[in-house]
Amino acid sequence: MTDRAGLDDRGAGQDSPQEEGWSGAPKAPDLEKLAQDWITLWQSELSAMAADRELQESWRTTAVLWAGVATAMLNAMTSTTRRKRDERSPQRAGTEPAPGAKAPAAAPDPRDAEIERLARHIAALEARLGALERGGSARRPARRKR
Repeated sequence: MTDRAGLDDRGAGQDSPQEEGWSGAPKAPDLEKLAQDWITLWQSELSAMAADRELQESWRTTAVLWAGVATAMLNAMTSTTRRKRDERSPQRAGTEPAPGAKAPAAAPDPRDAEIERLARHIAALEARLGALERGGSARRPARRKR
């Protein structure tokens, strides 16, 4: 039996370029069979890998190398952290101050020496100015080499 478009009950037309027996719709794949084939394929691949001595040795060598890299990184991070902690505090790392002990003095600031030098220079200038105001001689100190 055919309809107006020239298709028979199976969906194939009389003038269809398709092969005889074409049903008109693609057959849906059997997903369970496809999944089972996929699992079987991977099981056989993993079994072959497990039996391959060269592959085992390669993985073992890679694991040893990564373990060495991880150990080196941890040691470097630990020593860097310890060094930074020691630089911040004059105490040894990991020791607590004794109960009732004074807090450690702050580390000297490199700018402190410059501030002290400038304060001495200002004091010397004030002394010279005071001597000039009193009418005395303001002897200029010898110039230091820098």
